[in-house]
Amino acid sequence: MTARDAFRRFVPALRGEGARFAMAATLLLVATGCEIVAIFVLSDVIDGALTADSTLQFARLAVLWLLITAISTAADYYGQVTSIAISERVVLRLRDSLFAHVQRLNPVIHRRFGLGDLVTRHSSDLEAVEYLVGSGVMQFVVAVANTIGLVVAAFIMSWQVALVAIAAVPLLWAISAYYGRRQTLVTRDERIANADIAIAVQTALSGHETAVAYNQQDREHARLHRHGVTWLGARMSQTRIEAGFGAVMGFGQVVVTLAIAVAGVWQVRHGALSVGELLALTGYLGMLYPKMQELAEVRLSLASAGVSAERIVELLDIAPTDADRDDAIDHDGPDHTLSVRGVSLRRGDLTVLDDVSLDLHPGEITALVGASGAGKSTLAALLCRFDRPDSGQITFGDNDFTALTGRSIRDHLTLLPQHPVIKAASVADNIAYGCPNATRAEIINAAIAADADAFIDDLPDRYDSILGEDGLTLSGGQRQRIAMARAILRDTPVLVLDEPTSGLDDATAQRILAPLRRLARGRSTLLITHDPRVMQVADTVLELRDGRLHSRDDALV
Repeated sequence: MTARDAFRRFVPALRGEGARFAMAATLLLVATGCEIVAIFVLSDVIDGALTADSTLQFARLAVLWLLITAISTAADYYGQVTSIAISERVVLRLRDSLFAHVQRLNPVIHRRFGLGDLVTRHSSDLEAVEYLVGSGVMQFVVAVANTIGLVVAAFIMSWQVALVAIAAVPLLWAISAYYGRRQTLVTRDERIANADIAIAVQTALSGHETAVAYNQQDREHARLHRHGVTWLGARMSQTRIEAGFGAVMGFGQVVVTLAIAVAGVWQVRHGALSVGELLALTGYLGMLYPKMQELAEVRLSLASAGVSAERIVELLDIAPTDADRDDAIDHDGPDHTLSVRGVSLRRGDLTVLDDVSLDLHPGEITALVGASGAGKSTLAALLCRFDRPDSGQITFGDNDFTALTGRSIRDHLTLLPQHPVIKAASVADNIAYGCPNATRAEIINAAIAADADAFIDDLPDRYDSILGEDGLTLSGGQRQRIAMARAILRDTPVLVLDEPTSGLDDATAQRILAPLRRLARGRSTLLITHDPRVMQVADTVLELRDGRLHSRDDALV
């Protein structure tokens, strides 16, 4: 993706910032103009110091020069502050938009990219995209205006010396284009390597207990090291390009400065320039090449930002699985029967679900069993509308799933996942995660119903105790009961329980059966399990095998 294409794609993120963007640009241009004028005045100050008859005459010029410099400094300060504020708001807007889109994608896609990679795209990649459409553009415009102003001023003072200065511009611009193309290639490798490092760290730390238990710390370290070496190579390639570009530009600046000095001295010796004018002209041209180098560096940065823009666009171009139709309505009817009719789903060449039909009626518990990987969790994902079937129909009451908003479906359905998610927050906040406005009494009642109140009372701050990420300070059974309390508090008419006793010992599994019955009472419940004890609470038991549903007597459903 070229910088131009990326700019067109992301420029809507600047919407609403036009007035502030113009103000920041104006302030920075005022600062630039004052710098140019100040050098003009400085030439008069120097000539005045050499020829003035009184101190007062010299002082007036000096005060004028200081006043212009002060205005330039103030305008630059407020322009920079305004520009940075715009940049941060644009980053915030882009991150919010990207995160909202990613939240609507199929969880399978999240796993395909990897958590670390997604974090990288939400952070450093987004900042690079902001530079491409916001601060980088402003920097480029201001540098162009500054360059034009300096060239014009230099031509006014001595067109011969100015012509010497700009003669090398086409060559230097061609050099920047060459380095820009190389920068694009190595930046793509660096971004991928950086994402791989984030993934390696995230997976190693989240699975640290397993790594220690199997004595695989060295293996995890070696994996991170390999990605680090790859990133090091990419960064060194970037560094060689950036340093090489800087060296070439620096050498070119020295050569041009020498040529300017020779041409300027020649002009002074022939009376075409005064000493003050030569110093001012040297100041203009001394500012010109850094500005031209800044333009070239912006070009390199924009090339790098184009790679980050590709990575963001790759996510944004994935169609969300939770997109509502324009005419979608909310589910608010009294009938909460959930029906699956002839549903099929494929993952590549693999058929996961094949002509599956199922009814979940209020007050009935349907247990779903099957081998690992048979598609049980996939069916649960379809019921939560995390995914869409390739064929068939799912209805909620009298309405097709596609005719309803995804939010209203999930307002009436609670998923208890196989691995309970515990947030880094208080116990009360975790229980009320699905009902943020719940009262303390409602939270406690839900905990009591889930048989969680006793162990919560033993925590240092009871319901205000802060739990670590993933609740690692709690046992598996305690995490499961907090998740059940969360589900009880939501009080939705449909319930999907995915392996609620997975990983629990016999005593703990037996203990959660009573709250499990209370949770499922009166609801349309799908219970995914391998546990024979849990199957006993079910009204119907079905097996998912070879993508199709079978009853316990092996009859095809």
